[in-house]
Amino acid sequence: MRPSRILLWTILATAAFYVGSFAALGSSFPTVESGGAEIVAWFTRNAIRARIYAWTAAFVALGLAAFGGLVAWVLPRPHRYLFLAGALGWGITGQVQAWIWAALALHPESLSPASARAIFAVAQYWGPLVNGSTTTMAAAVAALGFTAPPGIPRWLLWLSLVFFVEQAIETITVFGVSGFLAPGGPMNVYVGGAIGFAWAAGVTRWAMRRLDAGETD
Repeated sequence: MRPSRILLWTILATAAFYVGSFAALGSSFPTVESGGAEIVAWFTRNAIRARIYAWTAAFVALGLAAFGGLVAWVLPRPHRYLFLAGALGWGITGQVQAWIWAALALHPESLSPASARAIFAVAQYWGPLVNGSTTTMAAAVAALGFTAPPGIPRWLLWLSLVFFVEQAIETITVFGVSGFLAPGGPMNVYVGGAIGFAWAAGVTRWAMRRLDAGETD
């Protein structure tokens, strides 16, 4: 199979596992606003959902590592190293968050509400902190648009800039406590997720053409 096809199937499979992870949780999962007793009750009733969510995170991390490596293959130095570091950081952050969910699901009935809420809060801060990795990836690509001649098409430059700015703004969720700006809330999951998918699709399209043309370094 050609490397470009491997990249395409990698990003499609990663997206499927990512979406599937949230689908596995259902619509009533706890948030950073949930009380300790509510968190304990949810994990007691939905332990298998939390474990499926953690299981999918392993494959999302695998996909991000493969995506990072394949795209880095067509990037010049030092951009490739920054991009790959960002992809690995993204995957690792997701793994840490997911294993906390799985740990909470192991013996939830033995947790005090205060302990459950504190541990769960640790996992929720994946949202604002993963932005350090995503902005690194976006910057590595966007920087190529300012070289002479430009190393990427103008549409990918603008898409990367939009993604970088949005992800940088998202870091303010570290100060949020509820609602749209809550850590691990709608801004992180839905807004950032939608723009992130669009950017990853754009990078994949560009990288596939480079891979097919044999433009690797």
